[in-house]
Amino acid sequence: MTRSISFLLGAVPLWLAGGALAQTTPDAVALRDGLNEMLKPILAIQVQQQPLFTGPVRVESGWDGATVVFPGIDLTLKGSQEPGAKSVTLRCDAQTYRAASTGAATWRLESSQPLSCVAEPEGEAKVTLTSRALRAHFVVDLDQKLFTESEWRADATVIAQDGQPGKVTIDTLSGTSQIRPAVDPARHDAVLKMEASGLSAFDEKGVERFSLGHAGYDMTMDGMNVREIIAAYGDYFDAYAVMMEGMVADLSDPKADPKPAGQIPADVMKKMMDVTKRVATASGDGGAFAGTMTDLRIKAPDVQVTIDRVRFTEGYDGAFTPNGTGVLEVEMGGLALAPKPPFAEWIPTDAIIRMNASGIPWADVGTAYLAMMEASVDQVADPAKAQQQMAQAMMEIGGILRRAGSRLDLTSFTITAPEAAINLGGVVQGKDAAAHGVTADLDLRIVNLDGLIKFLQGMPDSAEAAAGLSMAQVMGRQATTDDGRPARDYDIVVDDAGKILVNGTDLAALIPKQ
Repeated sequence: MTRSISFLLGAVPLWLAGGALAQTTPDAVALRDGLNEMLKPILAIQVQQQPLFTGPVRVESGWDGATVVFPGIDLTLKGSQEPGAKSVTLRCDAQTYRAASTGAATWRLESSQPLSCVAEPEGEAKVTLTSRALRAHFVVDLDQKLFTESEWRADATVIAQDGQPGKVTIDTLSGTSQIRPAVDPARHDAVLKMEASGLSAFDEKGVERFSLGHAGYDMTMDGMNVREIIAAYGDYFDAYAVMMEGMVADLSDPKADPKPAGQIPADVMKKMMDVTKRVATASGDGGAFAGTMTDLRIKAPDVQVTIDRVRFTEGYDGAFTPNGTGVLEVEMGGLALAPKPPFAEWIPTDAIIRMNASGIPWADVGTAYLAMMEASVDQVADPAKAQQQMAQAMMEIGGILRRAGSRLDLTSFTITAPEAAINLGGVVQGKDAAAHGVTADLDLRIVNLDGLIKFLQGMPDSAEAAAGLSMAQVMGRQATTDDGRPARDYDIVVDDAGKILVNGTDLAALIPKQ
């Protein structure tokens, strides 16, 4: 007994010390204030006049560091005022991180708290988003007011409705990011990578209808104004939330008809366009974006679609110069249908597209493009005027590219089916003095065009298509591929005078005179 009393008395100083250490230290106050300032545009988002998040970021210090609690979500979205409309309650747990100081103004935040969100439509079973495990860390620089590094991974993520076999499962979700100072102290270079593997979707009977082996996305941006983009996206989410409110009201009202995009309130669309302008201005001088998908399977009741791989790459450089460049690459492989349709041998299974653009005044093109998007806002109020303004903006984009002498190099455009193929390459050059505003020099090869025409001639209701291809067949030069298949070659030229020549023949001479 005496020993127990002595132990308890000895623990009193530690308990008292623990209470003292739990008080927020000056460093923790700086971390708390810095995080709330950095995230202010996001934390201020409101939905139906309710804060999206439950409060500010909280920070408490302890003997082994600091604890950071990012707010959760707890709000109820009201349906329309019509009888029968239902509300939806949305809750997401707050996320707790351990924080350790790594410098005068830098902190490393780590968490292993799994994801947990619940949506409860009124009178229906709740829908949950959960993960079995989460490992995440962030590095925050209070001087730069940025998250300069992040890495996270969620395992066994599931979206499901209670009591229903339908669900979406993802084996692994992960992401990394890095932000580094650029030459301009107000701008930064950013690198982002996201991946998902083992994604499956099951229908209301528990049958897997969709699966994806792996998906990845990579982004690099040079010279971004990251803080301005974060602020702009706070406003964007505000506008998006207003737009979503109408959609939620429609979904909760069984009698409501979904609103077409053109009926989004004009003030909301204008706000979103203003944000788009800010993001465009804050984006960097160059960027590259790439995505991949492998082992895609779509299993509908009557047909199954398989794609082994899909890849795209796009990028730009020189956004603030009159001679910017761009690149686009798209690749698809292994498309298959089951059961096979009668024309399966003529359906493309593989494709490779590679093109490069040069001499692009991106700033001028962007201004004209935004003018076209702004004109679309007026489609409900005055459709005819909006269409006219959009057409004028499109013509302006063409004029900008012509005057700049912009150039497109088509290095590869190959579409392949089991029994045929199309290969296209060459150059399209913007030229203000040219009759069509461009000149072109292209090489086209169609493999087994003869076989395709013969196939169409044997198909019902395909005589007109076969006749049209027969005209192309006559104009082509006979050729043979390296593997011995018949082909037709076409040299296509658009000259300064506006003539379109195919293998030296002026197409205008083949068009019947009216």
